[in-house]
Amino acid sequence: MKYVILSGRYETGNEEQQQGYKALFGEEDINRFFDLYFHWYNVIHEMGHCLVEKQGAVMSRVEEEMYVNSFAVAYYRFTGDTSRLRSLQERLTMILARFPAPMPDGESFTEFYERIWNTEQINNVMIYGYFQLNSVLEALKGEKTLKDVLDKIGIAIDESKKPGTCDAAIVSENAPIFLQKAVDDLKALGIDVPEIRVELVDDPMVQCARND
Repeated sequence: MKYVILSGRYETGNEEQQQGYKALFGEEDINRFFDLYFHWYNVIHEMGHCLVEKQGAVMSRVEEEMYVNSFAVAYYRFTGDTSRLRSLQERLTMILARFPAPMPDGESFTEFYERIWNTEQINNVMIYGYFQLNSVLEALKGEKTLKDVLDKIGIAIDESKKPGTCDAAIVSENAPIFLQKAVDDLKALGIDVPEIRVELVDDPMVQCARND
């Protein structure tokens, strides 16, 4: 099976879309943070969805989103790219400090989102945005190793083989480089990685993986 990760660019979005991301992420260095989040971090997140499907792992949508965030964080920790992970964590912490948590009293984060996932409520931008950003932050706060994460979907690796970081600049055009590095790293660990490519699109709201 082949996959394509569609990843929209901030710089080609219209004014309304760009203003929306500024409201969500903050205006400071917005283009670079957008690229850090979507074209560095999220391409590996989407790669995680491809691996879950290939392995036939059965999870709820909420569980899968949280799982692929753990995968992306664990992968970058495995490569030693802690500086960029730290930058991501610092910005997300700042962003979420401004977000009111949508969960009612007595209901956990996971319980709330499992309950509303297939309802109109999940389509609320702020509610869905809180879910994604908080899920990433929780993964960053966790301590799961790449071995721990991959074991969950039936993939065993030898963590003694360290691949090293990718020093490519954080820009949208380098999203395919970050993805290919991850594909090569996982193949070097003996993982049967499906064929995956990145396609940059103009609409910054489009960030997803699908069958190619």
